[in-house]
Formats: sequence, C-alpha cells, structure tokens
Amino acid sequence: MNSRSFVPSLARRLPGLRRHLPAVALCAACLAAAPLALAQTPSATCGAQPAGVVQLEATAHADVTPDRAVAVLAAVRQGSDVATLNAEVTKLLDSAVKAARATPGVQVQTGSFQTQPRYKAVAGQSQQDGWSVRAQIILKSVDFAAVGRLAGQLAQSLQVESTGTEISPELQAHELAKLTQMAIAQYRTQAQAAAHDFGYAGYTLREVNIGSLQGASPAPRPMFRAMAAVPMGEQAVPIEPGVQALGVTVSGSVQLQR
Repeated sequence: MNSRSFVPSLARRLPGLRRHLPAVALCAACLAAAPLALAQTPSATCGAQPAGVVQLEATAHADVTPDRAVAVLAAVRQGSDVATLNAEVTKLLDSAVKAARATPGVQVQTGSFQTQPRYKAVAGQSQQDGWSVRAQIILKSVDFAAVGRLAGQLAQSLQVESTGTEISPELQAHELAKLTQMAIAQYRTQAQAAAHDFGYAGYTLREVNIGSLQGASPAPRPMFRAMAAVPMGEQAVPIEPGVQALGVTVSGSVQLQR
C-alpha cells in the first residue's frame, strides 16, 4: 500500500478508533494506578509478626543415683599364630560367660572381638610382629557387690578394662516423667509472669518443644590395666555409684492476650 492509498484508509478507520479511545485511556489509567494500590495494601506473605509473642525456655534438674553397676573385661592374647590366639581367647570368653550366667542377678553380654596385627620397628622400618586378639565381656547388675566380686574373680584371666554405673531404662522413664512435669510447670509459671509483667491478662500456647532426658549416659571409668592380666587374688573390684545430674528442657513461644 502506498502513502496515497494509506491516508484515505486511515481516515475511514478514525471514527472507529475514536469510539475506543476512552476505554484505552481508562485501562492506561488503571495500570498507572496499580503500583500505588499495591504499595498501599500490605502483602499477606510479608505481614508483620503478631505482637505479644514471647519465646520461653524452662529446664528442670535432679541429681539421681545410678541403679546399675557396669564392668567391662577383656580376654587378650598376643603371639604369632593367629588361629591359636583366636581359639584361646574364645575359650576364655566362654568360661567367663558361664561364670557370669551362674551369678544370680548379673546380666552378661559379649562385646567386640578384634584380631589385629602387631608391628615393630626394624632398621627404621615397620615390620609385622605377630597378632593381638581381644574380646570383651560386659557385666551389669543392680547388685553392685555382685558385679564387683565377679569382676575380681574373672580378673584372674581377663583384663578389667573399665567400671562404671548407669541408670536403668525403668529409672530413666520415671525421672523423665517427673522432670517433664516440673519443666512444664516452670514454663507455665514463666508464661504467666511474662503476661503479667507486660500488662496482659493471660496467654495461649503457640509452639512447645519437650526435650529428651539429658545426662543419663556417662562414660565408664577406665581402669588402665596392663596388657597382660594381673592376678588380684579374687579381690572384689569396688564400684561406687555417685550421682548423675539429669535434666529436661521445655521451650517454645506463647501469645500474650489482653
């Protein structure tokens, strides 16, 4: 289409375009005002945090006497023939397990069984010098004296690696329930005090986390004995329970209310 034919065509269309100009202008005005309207309306996803929310934490503590004695002993043999060493250690372990099972009130379980090479330095170089075989036996009982006597008896042929105490699952469950109640009561007291101090009438819970029992698994005390078993004349190994500090923490947030 050349310029001469375009002018009459545009002239014929102008009346129709004039009819639509008010609507076009209105749409342009709406688009121009849209950013302003959005700026004046707070976003639901970017709204401010509600007022009167307080983070709280309460911990209840108790000193508890462990109710089970624990002794860890090991059968150890060293030499050049690994098959012979394994057989000797197995025999020692079986004998110890039988003695423990014959002791009333004592629980027994086997621990790790390890066969490792030994090395020595020859002309500045590391050279294998036989094998070391070690197998563990673990004794547990609420009868501290029974574990001590049995450990002393078995120490004639085994090493006493460590002794210690632990809190039984039954006592742990009892202390967990008691300390949880105490921590919740402290948490509620803190929440009520916060509401009063900030001039509110009360509160509602928003989020609460109840922690697990802390401090129930201390490490056993090592005896630091020599590699070879040291005869003790069947003297009982003393095991004293002492006390353990247990705790339960309750944390979360509350909504203060007018």
